Amino acid sequence: MNPANNIKLGILYAIGSAFSFAVMSLLVKLIGNHLPITVILFARFGLSLILILPWLLRDKTFKVSLRLQKPVMFFLRSLMPLCSLSCTFYAIKFIPLVDALLLNSTAPLFVPLIALLITGARTPFKAILGIMLGFVGVAIILNPGHELLQLPSVIALSAGLFAAIAIVLLRLLSKIYTTNELLFYYFSTAALISGIAAAIQWQTPENGHLWLLLLGVGIFGTLYQVLATLSYSKAPVRLMSPFMFFMIIFGGLFDWALWGQIPTLETISGMLLIIAGTIITIYFGQREIHSTSHKGTNP
Repeated sequence: MNPANNIKLGILYAIGSAFSFAVMSLLVKLIGNHLPITVILFARFGLSLILILPWLLRDKTFKVSLRLQKPVMFFLRSLMPLCSLSCTFYAIKFIPLVDALLLNSTAPLFVPLIALLITGARTPFKAILGIMLGFVGVAIILNPGHELLQLPSVIALSAGLFAAIAIVLLRLLSKIYTTNELLFYYFSTAALISGIAAAIQWQTPENGHLWLLLLGVGIFGTLYQVLATLSYSKAPVRLMSPFMFFMIIFGGLFDWALWGQIPTLETISGMLLIIAGTIITIYFGQREIHSTSHKGTNP
């Protein structure tokens, strides 16, 4: 397949991944307060582990070992996306999908800062300008005195921070392990942690509708992960990452179609600045901050 076809296929995978994440988020919002977040997370990661195992086992080089290099880093790499999704799922219950997904998508803006703290990696000046532009957009959305400057929105923003830590850790681990190994340990650890938490707060879904919603969370969560991995394997991150912002568009469409919510001018302005800032940051800072770690990462 020539590079042009690879890029086209990568774009399709990226848009499909964005749609899957938006649908997963929509299903979480529909579940609402009927089930604890821990139960939803267990469905997300438990089902994903079951669904993704056959795909991983097709790789003849794939192997599982209980003696891991850098086990603490491995644990943190699995914990951070779990924290990120927990924050997103919590925020989704209280604020519009478009706002939750937008604040969740700020991870690339945090990556250079986290990379500097963990690895000492320097960020190019043009990428710094992108970071500043993106955080101006965040400031507009979290305008002091605005109703969005409440706990759910701050928690949604922290999801981006947790995801950024996971991205940097994944980049470091990818030098030692294959993508399939990283995916297996990630889902296994996340399923175990969320399973223990869900057992403590267990609440059986009261009807078939909730069971179907949980099933959908697991299925679309898995599709998101697989399609994102395939997308970044077909073309450079700097080209594919902008298409992941389609999840925000899909989220806005869901808000409008189901709840009649239309983004405010502040949200739209902040959205454009965040998207522009993120694209600039990834494009100019890819080599120095190793943004290729985006491959197969977000929770």
